[in-house]
Amino acid sequence: MLRKFEYSWQFFKRSLWLILPVLGIGMAESRLGGQRCNNLVISIEGDSGAFFLNQTDVRTLLTEHGGDPLIGERLDEINLGELEYRVKKNKLIKKCQVSRDLKGNIVVNVEQERPLARWVNTSQNGEVQSAEGFYINDEGDFFPLSDSFSARALIVSGAYFKDLKRFKGKEGESLMDLIRFLNTDPFWKAQVAKLDADKNGEIELSMVLGDQKIEFGTAEGFESKFNKLHLFYEEVLSKDWSRFSRISIKFQDQIVCE
Repeated sequence: MLRKFEYSWQFFKRSLWLILPVLGIGMAESRLGGQRCNNLVISIEGDSGAFFLNQTDVRTLLTEHGGDPLIGERLDEINLGELEYRVKKNKLIKKCQVSRDLKGNIVVNVEQERPLARWVNTSQNGEVQSAEGFYINDEGDFFPLSDSFSARALIVSGAYFKDLKRFKGKEGESLMDLIRFLNTDPFWKAQVAKLDADKNGEIELSMVLGDQKIEFGTAEGFESKFNKLHLFYEEVLSKDWSRFSRISIKFQDQIVCE
């Protein structure tokens, strides 16, 4: 009889370890549901050099320009998924997560898009024709320019970027790899001022030093081309940056200069 009592007592204690947390969560949820929204706590993450949006912009998106103020509303009546949808409609935002805390706040974590390049519309001689354009992120997706902030990014131009199906297809993967390379390699990031890709994917690079135009060919095998160009910089151009105005590295195993 004593052994049966001890077994029941052990079972009861173990059950408490399972029941109490569930009860605690239930009580917290019940208490939280009865609370009203005290504040909107907004955190904006992403590239430290990009300021496309500020907290006021995110608050405007959350409240639909003040039409749904949220503060003072019951937390259990606020649809968090709907708030995330409102914020993510802005194409400058990559991710958004909305939750609520035990203090009665709506907590909003936003991650901005990070631009790798900025496409600009140029004339045949390379002059910018208008302020229109778009940014390109690490996945090769386009997102709009910001009215309040212009991010420093690699300038790209040319008809190839207008053919979205081609650019997002397998053929465009090499070009995106090249753009990523120019964002991560310290030397070439400092040297390349602009990348132009025509409708056939033929690339021309405009350089910072010497004002040379580099006929690059397609993006295929770009790393070996840059290795060849780097050697040319060290052996020839470093002695006289103004010696040539045009350099072609599009042909295998040779460099043609004018």
